[in-house]
Amino acid sequence: MTVMMFQREPASMQTHTPPVAERRPKSRRRALLGGMVVHSGGRFSFPCTIRNISEDGARIAFKKGQMMPSDFFLVDTWAGQGHRAHIAWVTANEAGLSFTTSFDMNAITDPALGYLKRMWEQRAV
Repeated sequence: MTVMMFQREPASMQTHTPPVAERRPKSRRRALLGGMVVHSGGRFSFPCTIRNISEDGARIAFKKGQMMPSDFFLVDTWAGQGHRAHIAWVTANEAGLSFTTSFDMNAITDPALGYLKRMWEQRAV
């Protein structure tokens, strides 16, 4: 019989990483909002639920097995806000996002984002 022994590092050598919530620069508020992930120039989109949000990022939930792009737009359908986002972390049905820019969906003037504006204006009310 083989006995395996593990030596614990001295307490002075251990590092403590604060929980993710403590590392965020701004606190997030809990939410249960409808959202839409839009990517590939508007060719692909799928619904999601915004579980918490701040001006710098969000946590979203989506259908298990959904393929998540690394960079995309998150549209907050309740607030009419768009966010250029990228993945900070991802699981089978949730993702943490970091926003690089945010904007009012009704005020889009950039022709490169025309597809987002059209999608927003044609949404079912």
